[in-house]
Amino acid sequence: MLKDKKVLFIAPSFFGYEKDIAEELAALGAEVDYFDERPFTSSIAKILNRLNFKFFIKKNIKQHFNKIINKSASKKYDFIFVISPETIDKDFLNKIKSTNENMMSILYMWDSLRNKSNAKKLLPCFDKVYSFDSTDRNNGTDIKFLPLFYNNDFVFSNLDNAVDKLYSVSFIGTVHSDRVKLAKMVMKQFKDKGFDTYSFFYCPSRLLFILKKIFTKEFDFISYNEVSFNSMSKKQIRDVFLKSNAVIDIQHPDQTGLTMRSVEMLGLNRKLITTNLDIKNYDFFNDNNIAIIDRNSPFIPNEFITSNYMAPNKQLVYQYSLQNWVRFLFKKD
Repeated sequence: MLKDKKVLFIAPSFFGYEKDIAEELAALGAEVDYFDERPFTSSIAKILNRLNFKFFIKKNIKQHFNKIINKSASKKYDFIFVISPETIDKDFLNKIKSTNENMMSILYMWDSLRNKSNAKKLLPCFDKVYSFDSTDRNNGTDIKFLPLFYNNDFVFSNLDNAVDKLYSVSFIGTVHSDRVKLAKMVMKQFKDKGFDTYSFFYCPSRLLFILKKIFTKEFDFISYNEVSFNSMSKKQIRDVFLKSNAVIDIQHPDQTGLTMRSVEMLGLNRKLITTNLDIKNYDFFNDNNIAIIDRNSPFIPNEFITSNYMAPNKQLVYQYSLQNWVRFLFKKD
């Protein structure tokens, strides 16, 4: 499909998913050059960028993208593939295109456009635009809807399905918004019935956690000692979920698209407890496997806790695989 095609891939570093995508592109025959969309690693720089105070890190950004421009001038690309840009600007894209006249440009958003003002400005610069959030199609641009994926680590048929179930429910995720409060409320319902649970709360920055703890109420429901500042690997996460009957997923209140976690549970054949009401509109929805909870008053029915998982059609599950996701993005219209 992508045999001998050259792909310039620019995406934020996000728990290794960018590496999974690059590997899948290579498996389909592409020659891939990956660059992090955010040319810095410090928490302070990330906060400045997110708050649009780019003036303080402008030099770093310019040097980073000039490096990419120089590489593209000497190596003709067939595609430029960008995910959820925060630092890229129109000038960069125009320079890339000027040295790669026949290049196809593809943008994918795994954050909602309403939360990404920079990305909105770039929409006209791309030949094809996709989003994980179906409501992004209301922006008036030709945006195609494409949900997220599960990678090869979460393919149930590749795994030992005889593993012992240790937890009735588990939660692993980054702390934000009301996520901790809701996760603890759900797990308490299981604990009160005598079931075992597992939780892992992650924050990428001690500084960010302390600042939010002091100046906001967002982390009122979690103490410093309950947080890990080192993330788990995808394989570690998968192994916990394999030992769980159900997994809690709490999307950010400002997003409606399905999270990576909710799609991964489809690939892993595990029950899902989610706050995302929009999941009812997906073709794999089954209320035996998926419990939708109210953010204000989460409640888990007993029949959901005790019933067995009903595996969907294998072809339906494959539609949400990383391989199919990449094929869809790069298919010819």
